Amino acid sequence: MHRRVKYALILLIITISGCAPGPFEDSSWPAPRPLGRDLEAVRLYQLPDGTMISSTIQEPKGTLSLRQAITAALLGSPDLAATSYEVRAREAEALQAGLIPNPKLEVELENFAGSGEFSDFDTLETTLALSQVVELGGKRIKRQRIAEYEARIAGWEYEIRRIDVLSKTAADYVSLLAAHRQQRIAFETLELAQRVFDAVDERVDAGKVSPLERIKAGVELAQSQLDREQSLLAVAAARIRLASNWGSTNPSFENLSGDLDKTDSPPTFDKVVARVVQNPDLARWAAEASLRQAEVTLALAQRIPDITVTGGLRRFNELDETAFVAGLSLPLPVFDQNQGNIRAARLRAIQGGRLEEAARVQIHTAIAEAFQILEAAFISVQTTRNQILPSAVLAFEATEEAFRQGKIGSLDLFDSERTLFDVRRQLTESLTTYHLAVIALERLIGAPLHEIDQTQRSEQ
Repeated sequence: MHRRVKYALILLIITISGCAPGPFEDSSWPAPRPLGRDLEAVRLYQLPDGTMISSTIQEPKGTLSLRQAITAALLGSPDLAATSYEVRAREAEALQAGLIPNPKLEVELENFAGSGEFSDFDTLETTLALSQVVELGGKRIKRQRIAEYEARIAGWEYEIRRIDVLSKTAADYVSLLAAHRQQRIAFETLELAQRVFDAVDERVDAGKVSPLERIKAGVELAQSQLDREQSLLAVAAARIRLASNWGSTNPSFENLSGDLDKTDSPPTFDKVVARVVQNPDLARWAAEASLRQAEVTLALAQRIPDITVTGGLRRFNELDETAFVAGLSLPLPVFDQNQGNIRAARLRAIQGGRLEEAARVQIHTAIAEAFQILEAAFISVQTTRNQILPSAVLAFEATEEAFRQGKIGSLDLFDSERTLFDVRRQLTESLTTYHLAVIALERLIGAPLHEIDQTQRSEQ
């Protein structure tokens, strides 16, 4: 009988310690938003031996397309990789939350090494007991559910970060395209300023114009040289900024294949707002609301005290006999009924609803602002490209011809030149603003803008 009881205790320990959830699953990762859904992104994967691995990339080389840049960023972003570790860490916490409390093994020795008849070990009483906390009210399941919701929220944070990386990379790509374009304008401006200076220098040497004209031409030439140097620095900085999105500090790509001139007419505002449901910042609030409600449920369950069950054997040396011992302890919820935590959980649930409303208003406001910028930039691009730029080109060509014929001075030619190149810079800035506004709107609705049902007009 004694032996059977010991075996039963050992079996109980093994059974309890073996109760644990299974391996990690991918349920914490939400479905990607339509924006860049078909592009692979860095994620941690668990090998059979428990090792966590992630994707690796090679440094982009040659001509870099926007898709290649975004793919490299999604696979190589250090920030995105760090966020994926957080998702897996939350999953591990969910695993831990589902574990049953460990049993306690207690050994108690009584009635020995005393005085009189208790001075030796003949009267020793040895108690071997196993105690186990039994959680009531489904606390363990509710606690695990909270941890699972927290893992889902971490998954949404990953999705938010994924779209942030995608959008920032696209914006940096557009900025580099614009920097290259401004560089070309700066080089063309310098070339023209050099030609004008050479022409003025010949006239001054021939005594046809005042030496003051050469000074003015030299100032314009020096300014153009400065603009060229600044454009080179701007391109170098934009290259490093773009490469930093995939964790590189030494970009190896040579040039870009993007087209800054391509623009499409914006969709209507109502159609853009209708897609806001794809915004991950809003979509995450469903998991957030579930989490806060689960916290209320757990707080209510914690009003019910847990019981501790104890069972074991007691050995009486003096009688050479063995007996069972059993016990049950139950806290009495007289003063602490978890009322403070219940109230706090309910208030935080209400707070979550208000925060969701605030986020929704903020996102709708940002969409309205980005849409206004997009429409204004599109109008500016159309007007500048179709009306202002052609007129500036004609005016410059006429002024340049008049300068060759000696009908006007270099100052008039410089004014016409500045007007032309200012218009070209303005067009570049308007195109940049347009594309950045498209990227901002796509980030806010979590979907490509061109997927919205609209009548598109491509403007080349």
